[in-house]
Amino acid sequence: MIDALLRRPAGSGEFFADGVRLLCVFSLAAAALWHGPVDVALFLLVLMGTLVSRCLDISRLFDGIYGLTLLAAAWSSVLNLYERVGWWDLPVHFAATAVIAAMTYFLLARLDAVPFPADRAAPALGRFTVPVLVLSLGLAVSVLWELGEWWGHSYVDSTINVGYQDTMGDLAAGGLGSLLAGIVMSVSALRSGTHGRSTLRENPRPLRRLRS
Repeated sequence: MIDALLRRPAGSGEFFADGVRLLCVFSLAAAALWHGPVDVALFLLVLMGTLVSRCLDISRLFDGIYGLTLLAAAWSSVLNLYERVGWWDLPVHFAATAVIAAMTYFLLARLDAVPFPADRAAPALGRFTVPVLVLSLGLAVSVLWELGEWWGHSYVDSTINVGYQDTMGDLAAGGLGSLLAGIVMSVSALRSGTHGRSTLRENPRPLRRLRS
């Protein structure tokens, strides 16, 4: 795992994804200098998430999009965009839950806890099971997110918007996003014709090094 984190990037996709990770470092530094400890913890969590994705054998384009989405969600909180723009909360929940659920699925697949999409030994498995599992992961992430918002409202900042309508809307948006992510993963893997490696698993090097 350490080797996967320290290896030099190769190719435009890896440079893009590592550039996003560098933005995470700069954001963490900015939070430490000009914002409070809660914001520092938030960006530290984002950075840790992007470091985990660097160890996975996935498309580096998706890796970068994943990191940018997490950064957008974090900065939206720091800059109070959720309070300033009433509708902004839903698309962020939709997009962020989608990429987190997909990345969580890839992490579980790395640990052999779930099947990789479009396994040729069971062609229907990836087509139907992957979207359902990614949806389940997305709903779990959404519940944890809402619990975090409730805790933040109760013990950190009472201006954080919580309530029945807000919670149900966020859960629905997160569920739809994760379902779409699961469908895209399944379709992309089935079209690749090689267990999804050409579109979802870009570089086998991190896999071998993680297991060493």
